[in-house]
Formats: sequence, structure tokens, C-alpha cells
Amino acid sequence: MALLAEAWAKQRRVRISYHTFGEKKPKVRDIDPYFIEPAAAGHSSYVIAYCHMASGIRIFKIERIKTIEMISKQYDIPSNFDANEYFSSSWGMFAGGDVEIIKLKFSPSVAQIFEEVVWHPSQVVTRQTDGSLIMTLTVSLSVELLGWILRWGENVEVLEPQELREKIAHTAQAMLDIYG
Repeated sequence: MALLAEAWAKQRRVRISYHTFGEKKPKVRDIDPYFIEPAAAGHSSYVIAYCHMASGIRIFKIERIKTIEMISKQYDIPSNFDANEYFSSSWGMFAGGDVEIIKLKFSPSVAQIFEEVVWHPSQVVTRQTDGSLIMTLTVSLSVELLGWILRWGENVEVLEPQELREKIAHTAQAMLDIYG
């Protein structure tokens, strides 16, 4: 982490050996760090960087970096790069993908929580006459979002989009098959 932070501060390229989730062996990549994001909720930290192997901006989980070496090549962070903007449509650390309007209905027993907490900058909450609450979000679908929705169990119903509703239903059915 210290060497990565130093490279970011000095805008020096680093060569990393990175173990992508699901891959058998780490791959060597040259990256230009643009931003380091400590993600306490996910118990991990991440670096947003330009990856020369992928020819684009990528997010790397710092715990998956096996080796790191600062190299002499300097770089400039593009003046139009804004980390807040980069994450504006993401739920958690995984940015990218198509942005969709998500509508969730929360039961009256948990509705107050959603009036008190801002989970995402795009959220709009509307209390219903039966005490439930509709939350509307404008985000891209991600594993993190799916996990967050599943966390609320029987207290949440996905109203839109249909694709997300079906993913949650499929997961719920798979869980029922295990515990049924």
C-alpha cells in the first residue's frame, strides 16, 4: 500500500502482479494509479488505474496485488478524471455497466431506516399509505447491489427492472432448495 500510495502521489507507473478473481495465476500489468479508495464496508481497498494491458481504466483490489514495482515512467491523470463521477452510477466499488432505474418496495417494519439513511446519491424515497416505502435508484446492476438487496430478505420486493426481479427470485429459490 505504501509503495502504491507513493507512486500515485508522484504519478509514476507501477508494474504489478495481479491475481484476478477466478484466474489460476496472477498476470503482470503496468498501471497508472488515478485514485486509491479505502472501502471499509467491504473490508478491502481498491486502486482505480489506467491499465495498459486492458487499454482502459480498471479497478484493482489492493489485496490481490501480489508484487509491485515502481517504474520510471511518469504519467498525467487526465484533467477530466473525477473519482466521484466515476462512481456516481455504481453501487459500491464496481463501476461500469448500463445505468438502470431500480425500484424497490420496503416493508413498513424497515421503512424508517430508508428515510434516515442515504444509501446512494440518486435515491428517492416515497412513503406509501400502508407504511411501506418505495426507493428509486439510478445505478448499474452489480453483485454488490444484489447482495445488499438480498440482505433485506422478506422486507424488500424488487419492482423494477424485471431482470433484477428475476435474479433475486432465482437466488431466493436456490436458497430455498438448499434449506427447504
